Amino acid sequence: MAIRVLLDSFISTQKFGVQRALQKSFRKYMTFKKDYNELLLYLLNGLVKDALHFEEIVSGSTSGLTHIDVKIEELQHKAQDYDIYDLKPFLSSNQFSRANFELDEERGVIRHRFAR
Repeated sequence: MAIRVLLDSFISTQKFGVQRALQKSFRKYMTFKKDYNELLLYLLNGLVKDALHFEEIVSGSTSGLTHIDVKIEELQHKAQDYDIYDLKPFLSSNQFSRANFELDEERGVIRHRFAR
């Protein structure tokens, strides 16, 4: 647990491109005996952060946004990097809904509503 916290803190202080490489290199230490829901929530929050960054670049601001959508497929690809292939338990978990996420299966997206 302490190693995971230390690595996560160190990685988060690095530049975006370096973060990805470090996360991949230290993946086995960051996922050791870790609840997969917690890991999937972390990955999903990373995708939301990336989407917000993209939105800010494209439109110049994210202040008017009430929500952001992330494709389920993107989360599936991230999860497969960690040998997680079944997202259903996570998508129906309390952690998922408590974090202001909702699943729109029809559109194939996960919507994150911002608390205002």
